[in-house]
Amino acid sequence: MAQATTTLINLQSLFDLSATLNSSDDVGYILNASLLSLMGKLRTNQACALVPDGADRWKPVVSKGRNGLTSSVHLSKEEFDGLAEGKGGVAALEGTDYELCLPLTYSGRPLGVLLLGKNLAGTAYTPEEAQYASLVGTIAANALENADNVRSLVESKRYVERKNQLLTTLFEISKEFTTLLDVERILKLLTYRLMGQLTISRFSLLSKASDGVFTIALNRLKIEPQAADLQAISTLTEITTRSDMSEAIASFAVEAEVQLIVPMRSHNDIRGYLLVGGKLNRQPLTEEDENFLEALASIVLAALENARLFKEELARKSLEEELNLAFTIQQNLLPKTLPAYPTFDIGAMNIPSKHIGGDYYDVIPLSEDELLLVIADVSGKGAPAALLMANTQAALRALAPLRLTLPEMTARINDLLYANTSLDKFVTFFCGRLHVPTQQLIYTNAGHNPPILLRRDGTPELLTEGGIILGIMESMIPYQEASVAIECGDVLLMFTDGVSEALDKDRNEFTDARLEQALATHRDQPASILLSNILLDVQTHAYGAEQSDDITMLVVRCLDEQG
Repeated sequence: MAQATTTLINLQSLFDLSATLNSSDDVGYILNASLLSLMGKLRTNQACALVPDGADRWKPVVSKGRNGLTSSVHLSKEEFDGLAEGKGGVAALEGTDYELCLPLTYSGRPLGVLLLGKNLAGTAYTPEEAQYASLVGTIAANALENADNVRSLVESKRYVERKNQLLTTLFEISKEFTTLLDVERILKLLTYRLMGQLTISRFSLLSKASDGVFTIALNRLKIEPQAADLQAISTLTEITTRSDMSEAIASFAVEAEVQLIVPMRSHNDIRGYLLVGGKLNRQPLTEEDENFLEALASIVLAALENARLFKEELARKSLEEELNLAFTIQQNLLPKTLPAYPTFDIGAMNIPSKHIGGDYYDVIPLSEDELLLVIADVSGKGAPAALLMANTQAALRALAPLRLTLPEMTARINDLLYANTSLDKFVTFFCGRLHVPTQQLIYTNAGHNPPILLRRDGTPELLTEGGIILGIMESMIPYQEASVAIECGDVLLMFTDGVSEALDKDRNEFTDARLEQALATHRDQPASILLSNILLDVQTHAYGAEQSDDITMLVVRCLDEQG
């Protein structure tokens, strides 16, 4: 018996078998080689090898001899654990000729089953033969575990390589999209990438408009999404496959052949959706495909955002250039220099609240001894107000040389504005004709903030005589005029409501009273310095608040003998 055991259990042959089995990661090869070794040593012509095929199911992968198993069988854990004792109690093996059952396990994990029929002599297997079969089963189990580890390593390596390839591809794609600032070219490149990378030719891109509604930026699906479809799709927050779509979306997806919907997210805000159809080769979209599409959607969204910002920046720069040009033109409409007289010191300033404004002042010499003083404020701000201000200035400049009376000139300007402006636009207007030798000022006030004539003794006098504001109705009631003398030491301040109504951060106005006080405080200073100090008082009051209106002031100081 010892001789038989030595003959049967040949260590060298077992080493050779182990080397053979462990040289492959193919499960079928390992099991087939194991069965051939057992069939040769144990002299049987019937054998079978099973591997797990789901919960309690086992399928044959190698079957030799007659009456072999050809389909999966049920094998519970208890039945598997009892295989070492023979086939008794294993329902799936009842009625077969398998005599020896070898469960293959590694660290308690079921890997397979080797089944051997009766030997050719028809006798039962000896303990030595059973021991040999058990050793072969152990070697086969180790080989299966090694094969599984090798396959796992290979698959892991392939997975890492695929991921690296995906990252490299996405990096290259990102560089391509980054260089594009034209929406049409971005969408064309998206088409190329979907076709080239995934062989997808059917897709649609939805974009979120400024009002929050999703619109179709590009559609290459069989049908175009309708408003109800867009509304339903806008509720999605994650990548959604056809099988996970709601009924409202699925009906459209089936007709449009949409397989996947990918949200395009930017800073936790969904800015669009990428709807994709199936591959041309009809292969299903894999998890890697979904990851690629999600990354591609993010890259495309970033490119579209960059294109939008670039376009907005160009528009902003263009607008800034236009506004700067408009500001230059408007400033050129104001007097570049003010006339100088021995008896009068004249100063003015204009600070728009925006690039351009609706305030206007002018000092127009009518003769060597006479000049026209004008200040006006157009309703509104910005470009519309500036255009109306330019019309007012043009009308004034055209009428001033005609030597009309102030009421008549004001009425003509009013009628011109009324005929050429809408009812919501109007102009407050003050003009005065100053006769320098006599120091007499004839004026009319068309609804403007009354200029302050601060007498030498500190008494303020408001110039209010005139009529209604310009531009709201035709002149039916004549404008009135009045005359005042500007005597030595008197100061006349004309201003717009951007001065007296300047707001602080608590919405409190500077007020006419404070303006009178500021004028009284700085009255003895030269006109330009006087205006600068009044402006400083206004800005100190409004510190921390945005300038709410244009600021314009025109001051006339009547000098005494000392200047």
